Amino acid sequence: MKNFLYYVPRALAIIIVAFFAVFILEGFSPQFGWMDSFMHLMLALAALGATIIAWKKPKIGCWIFILFGAWFLITNFDNHWRDGLIIGGVPLLTGILFLIEGFKKK
Repeated sequence: MKNFLYYVPRALAIIIVAFFAVFILEGFSPQFGWMDSFMHLMLALAALGATIIAWKKPKIGCWIFILFGAWFLITNFDNHWRDGLIIGGVPLLTGILFLIEGFKKK
């Protein structure tokens, strides 16, 4: 169980960073401009920063993931609630797992 609480939130955090980083490539499409790629780059870098913080200090990083997941769930609940549940639920789950790991690690 200790290995599960250590590796799963870190793997989910890396998957979140990779998910947002894939959208940087849409800037090569003619219908999107460089500003779209730049905004996705900022989102990927923010997720990477949260991952680095959570990797070193799980009690602090967990709140970043929890706030991001809750923010995305709240802002997308009325429009596309299934998309918001998927995209906001994974960071929320990652934050909860980092929180549990942070309290187990003393």
